[in-house]
Amino acid sequence: MPIFESIQISGICIGVGAALTFLGVGHLAGNYLVKAVMPPRIHEASLREENYERNIRVREKDGWNASRITIYILLLLTVASACMNIGLFVTILLVSVIIIESSLVTGSLIYYEKRM
Repeated sequence: MPIFESIQISGICIGVGAALTFLGVGHLAGNYLVKAVMPPRIHEASLREENYERNIRVREKDGWNASRITIYILLLLTVASACMNIGLFVTILLVSVIIIESSLVTGSLIYYEKRM
């Protein structure tokens, strides 16, 4: 691997990491500011709305669909990395992420079937 590709990859990783860090800090600061400014009756109404059973089911369905789409995207990336000879390490990493995500989905299904 030439040196310039290594520098590009590390630059991309640093950029993505910095963006995610600042997005997380901004989200935390936004939550604290909203809680500090929000009147108590509006806060109670938003909690009721958040815990409303229909909204809970919608969030569960959204999470399930996101998980399914993520698996297909990961499978596509894995096949693409294997076909483009990107590197065995990257392909193995993507396969491990697929296995971990699939085992988490299976574990969650088993847990919630027993719980209900």
